[in-house]
Amino acid sequence: MSYDPRTIAFLAEVLFEPIQLGSDTVQSIHNSLYQQPEISYQNFQVAQDGIHLTNLPETPGSVSTATFLPDRLVLREELRGVTVEDFATRLVNVARITLDTLGIQSSYGQQFVIRSLVTPRHVRDSREFLSHRMMAASGPNLHKLGRPIEGLGVRYTFPQHEDQREVFNVRIETWNQDPRSIWLENVGQFDRPATSDNMPSLSDHLFSTYRFLTGPVCEFLADFDRA
Repeated sequence: MSYDPRTIAFLAEVLFEPIQLGSDTVQSIHNSLYQQPEISYQNFQVAQDGIHLTNLPETPGSVSTATFLPDRLVLREELRGVTVEDFATRLVNVARITLDTLGIQSSYGQQFVIRSLVTPRHVRDSREFLSHRMMAASGPNLHKLGRPIEGLGVRYTFPQHEDQREVFNVRIETWNQDPRSIWLENVGQFDRPATSDNMPSLSDHLFSTYRFLTGPVCEFLADFDRA
């Protein structure tokens, strides 16, 4: 059995040694991006929690931002119908322009977050799927807690292993906005240097995080999704 995951959020953090971050320098990055409509941002804002480039929400709750902090660049695309290929293009180009403009030689690490939804074939309520199938040992005893359960989930951590140097943290949870859907998240952590000359390596890490969620994790779920 295979699923067709509906990815609702992408996030990437590109980490570097702390610098003195000036708003005028980030404004020049904003100007450079604005010349490329496919990766541009409409608004520029200086706030206490960083310097933000944003696009106007296309739908309620949607997010499209690039946030600049003294030690990292953070990109977010949520609820915008963005594909992993679209996000990879934005990530590689924004990161390259950022490192070049800020005079940063290398990113020493990166973190990627993928969030997706899947709908089980044989169970209509994700709470039943998790409590009675995935968590079968504890499911029948949940009533002992004396309170109704609105949401539940499990978390798995996959450490570095042999030639696999990334760390994955996977969460599988119910999703209150739609009881039929299962909410999936994979956080991929990479400690490999990336320079402006090899920015495509960031897309490799992004795709690795994405494929683990949409491949092995979904195949794992399918083992519990039987008539």
